[in-house]
Amino acid sequence: MNAKVRPINSRAKGAGAEREFCRLIHAHLGVVLVRNLEQSRNGGHDLIAPGEDPISAALNRYAIECKRYRTITPGLLAQFWKQAEEQAGKVGKIPVLAYRADRQDWNVVIPLHAVNGGVFERWSGLQWTATITAEAFCALVRETI
Repeated sequence: MNAKVRPINSRAKGAGAEREFCRLIHAHLGVVLVRNLEQSRNGGHDLIAPGEDPISAALNRYAIECKRYRTITPGLLAQFWKQAEEQAGKVGKIPVLAYRADRQDWNVVIPLHAVNGGVFERWSGLQWTATITAEAFCALVRETI
């Protein structure tokens, strides 16, 4: 019996990745992130925290972009980061890139200035970032409230 291989719908995969990352954030911070439904129309970042509690406010400092791919090469990562910086710049927020390759854990790319209190703020680009675990990102958010 031949099983048909269905093509992957990249939009559905992206939405699934966003929901998966939202569940992870909720498990660690107890805050509900939601998909930014204006993102495709206005080219905005992927996730927002609609709550008015301190953790939601801390999360809303960031423009979170989510990516989920089979494999993530350095070239793709640079492309993703450039997009995250552009989206964040449009709304005056700190760019954050959450990404996961198949069979891997989530990673979060964040500018160094967001980790160390503003040092390196004038520099941009992937070389001026830190890649941390999703759990470390949650700890960072929790410690900045």
